[in-house]
Amino acid sequence: MTNNDPLRFELVQNGRWNEPGVLICRTEAVAAARQALTAEPADDDTFWQAVLVLTRADELDLAHRHWIAATGVSRDVHGLLGGRIMLLRGDPRAAVRLLDRSVRPRLRVVATAWLVLALTETGELGRARAVLEAERAPDSAELHFARGRLLLAEGQSAAALDEFLECGRLLAASGVVNPAVLPWRSWAALAAVDQGDLVLARICADKDLVAARRWGAPRGIGLALHASALARGGDDVLLEEAITYLGRTSEAFRARHDLAQLLLARGEVERARKHARHLRSCPQWTKAAEALTSRLLRKDGESALSAQERRIALLARAGRSNREIAAELGLTLRTVEFHLTRVYRKMGVAGRPGLRRAFVPTA
Repeated sequence: MTNNDPLRFELVQNGRWNEPGVLICRTEAVAAARQALTAEPADDDTFWQAVLVLTRADELDLAHRHWIAATGVSRDVHGLLGGRIMLLRGDPRAAVRLLDRSVRPRLRVVATAWLVLALTETGELGRARAVLEAERAPDSAELHFARGRLLLAEGQSAAALDEFLECGRLLAASGVVNPAVLPWRSWAALAAVDQGDLVLARICADKDLVAARRWGAPRGIGLALHASALARGGDDVLLEEAITYLGRTSEAFRARHDLAQLLLARGEVERARKHARHLRSCPQWTKAAEALTSRLLRKDGESALSAQERRIALLARAGRSNREIAAELGLTLRTVEFHLTRVYRKMGVAGRPGLRRAFVPTA
């Protein structure tokens, strides 16, 4: 592939059909990117496309080496790609430092989207919201995806689901089928789980898992497995597999947290303790690890939710008021309030905001 072959790069990074019956595979994509980066000094466009291919193929160490060694690449392109690499390597604070810079107009939309994702990962949700609201550019798949991630972190899962679905619509209109570009289906599945729509969640997660396995990048497979596990009401085997694929990414810590909560809800304290220990190694998950630890200090079985508590927690997490829950389950308002208090205590969360960020198994 030559440096003047942008269509070829587009096909490689998007995982689209190159010839009838021949899908460009991840190995071919990485080889094409290597060739473009080593054949001659790359211009901005070639460097941008080639490094993006490497990040989407999960070749982050290789992408980082080329980023460090880059010469003749403009400051904004270099900074944006560095921020993207740092975010995917699990260092969102370093990503924010690299992404929070001025860029040329044609890069502003993607710069905004990546900065919002990094700020969401660091927990700076208010700042992420301000960055997003300051962007006046037309709709783009990247912005819809970033907005969905932020809304989900804010506990607005219904609005987040709409954003992920719109992201998917725009990608489909552009012919992009590779979940490594934007894993919108996996995140839509997580938002659907929050809404209690396990049918939609399972459809989205399973479709992404098929596509991710075909592409072959571990991160995409792990994301889809995580979503698939929650779409099935909490499958600990799938969550363990997801963690293996995700390695030490931020997504791995999220999956590990969900698994620890699932195990605690079932009363499997020793298994939960193992995963809680891992969470302490990530600064962004320290508070969550402390909440889990407080539950682990209790006697075995005291953290397990009863069937009634699970039903009430799931409805509360989906946005129902106490009065609506009471009417739906045929309970008194006082009974709902009593059970929710026990749910908050057992799960180590502070009210409904904490519950929205917690995983509640369906069985």
